[in-house]
Amino acid sequence: MPLNERGRGQAIVIGGSMAGLLSARVLSEHFEKVIILERDRLPEGPEARKSAPQARHIHALLEAGLKALDELFPTLVRELVREGSDLIDMARDAAWFQSGSWKVRYEGGPQTILVSRPFLEWKVRGQVTALPNVELRQGYGVEELLMDASRTRVTGVKVAGPEGEQTLEGELVVDTSGRGSRAPQWLEALGYGRPEEEQVGIELGYTSRFYERPAGFDEWKILAVSGRAPESRRAGFIANVEGGRWIVSLNGYFGDHAPTDDAGFLEFARGLPTPHIHEYIRHAKPLTPAVSHKIPTSRWMHYETMARFPEGFVLLGDTVCSLNPVFGQGMTVISLGARLLGEHVARARTSPGGLRQGLARGFQKELGKIVGLCWFLTTTMDLAYPEARGKRPFGLKAVQWSVQNMIDLTSLDAKSCHAFYEVLHMRKGMEGLLQPGFAAALMAYNLKSLLVPREQRANLTTLPPPPGRSTPPAPPAAPRERDAA
Repeated sequence: MPLNERGRGQAIVIGGSMAGLLSARVLSEHFEKVIILERDRLPEGPEARKSAPQARHIHALLEAGLKALDELFPTLVRELVREGSDLIDMARDAAWFQSGSWKVRYEGGPQTILVSRPFLEWKVRGQVTALPNVELRQGYGVEELLMDASRTRVTGVKVAGPEGEQTLEGELVVDTSGRGSRAPQWLEALGYGRPEEEQVGIELGYTSRFYERPAGFDEWKILAVSGRAPESRRAGFIANVEGGRWIVSLNGYFGDHAPTDDAGFLEFARGLPTPHIHEYIRHAKPLTPAVSHKIPTSRWMHYETMARFPEGFVLLGDTVCSLNPVFGQGMTVISLGARLLGEHVARARTSPGGLRQGLARGFQKELGKIVGLCWFLTTTMDLAYPEARGKRPFGLKAVQWSVQNMIDLTSLDAKSCHAFYEVLHMRKGMEGLLQPGFAAALMAYNLKSLLVPREQRANLTTLPPPPGRSTPPAPPAAPRERDAA
């Protein structure tokens, strides 16, 4: 099919990642045709893409993101569960040692699903490309944006592909190409200037591998361990995923990264703030070699504050903000951003100006509000490390002190833990932490923290058992000698 088709009724998505796929899904309801342009050749099965090395590591989907996915793909969650993914109650099924204290476990927390990123992306890609008006074109890289005569509106893109350089016109161009996006250079070349770039340097390294999940093990479905900053730089995770497997990810800040050899991987796990992950994996059977990925910074490109911005062009996903993955917010922000894009296009279609007036700026500003909450939560904790590079706002230490107390409070009281989960999983905004009951409990705990040592006022040592059980879970026993043989 030629690439220089007329653009009326057509949208172009740059990038075939989760952000690109979800954007194409929402745009398919509003355009006659949606074309996804992906520079790489994509795998045919549930394998990590070459351009997304982070996909080989643990990923999380907060409840708000799960609900957004369920709205876009009504059969997806059932299909994932049917094929081995776990739909979990986060408060009941997660054993979580966060920032130095164990969260209380109870029934009725937010829901999430445990699934590997390549498997989820493969399933989503299958559903998106099955839509009759969506076309995925692989091997096409976008070279520049096309503009109208007034240079106020993007009208398409110039691409390099198997047939050489060609043009593709569209009413709307969506950039989801990730951290490597050339949008800052494109906008500067077109006279719009560059967006302000905000960074927090974390020098994070992830090392992950898959293990065989012990038969019959049900004490938890995800185990998360992170120490208190700035004393501890390490964290680790074990999560059930499809195929009867565990994915185990170990990470560290500022160059303290887990090795990929068997002995080094285990020794790093032994050095986590609690010994639990080491105890669970030291007798488990590895299924894959360990692989590493490094993330030097969290980054937010402030397109929402640019003085001028062209119509017909929007950006979302890591193209806009790449968050510290330890906090598991990235795919949720992508899902909510895609849903927001659909809402803005639907409103624009019924407004007098249509897609030609206000859509781009309005969308970027609303997306900035979603990103802002997650950015605040993650960078507040990361900036507790003196090595972290980034702007430290006035009063940060007081906020960090209160946030740490809030986390400790979630180890003692189910109501407080639930209020925390509601904000974390984006059921509510920060106002969820201002509920009278929670605010009063936190204030009382803040006062107590001035008088009582932390060891006497928070659960720092004992892994809580699942609701209804009185003893903490024990790691799987070592295999018998004949079994190991």
